[in-house]
Amino acid sequence: MAAGVTISPGDILLLHTGFMAWYGGLDKTAREGIQTRESLRACGLEHTEDMARYLWNLHVSAVASDCPSLEVWPMDYEVPFGNLHTILIGQFGLAIGELWALDELAADCADDRVHECLLVSAPLNVPGGIGSTANAVAIK
Repeated sequence: MAAGVTISPGDILLLHTGFMAWYGGLDKTAREGIQTRESLRACGLEHTEDMARYLWNLHVSAVASDCPSLEVWPMDYEVPFGNLHTILIGQFGLAIGELWALDELAADCADDRVHECLLVSAPLNVPGGIGSTANAVAIK
C-alpha cells in the first residue's frame, strides 16, 4: 500500500477521506441542505462485490471511516448481492464504523509517516442495545 503498511489478519482498517472536516466547514444552510437521506452525497467504499471480496480477503476485524456511511452514499440497492452493509455486517460479521473523527490521527500519521496505532474501543454497556458509539481511542 502507498503508506507502506502491511495489513494483517485482525487489523482494523481506518479510512480517512476528510468528510468530517469538510462538513464542519459548511455553513448552517449548506449543512441543512444535505441532512436528508435523499439530499446527502458522500464518498465511501466502492459498492461492489469486488470490494466485499477484497475486504473479506484482507481478514480485517473492522473497518471504519469518517463518512456518514462506510460505503458511497447514496447506497445502490439495485446491485445483485444487496448493499455492502448487509454483506459486511450480516454475512461477514465485520464490525464497521462511521463518522469517526480521524483528522488529527491522519495528520499525525502524515507528519511522522507512521500509519499504525493501537486502537482501543469499548461500546456502551446498554442491555438489549444493537449499536453504540465507538468510544475509540488511537494510541501511537
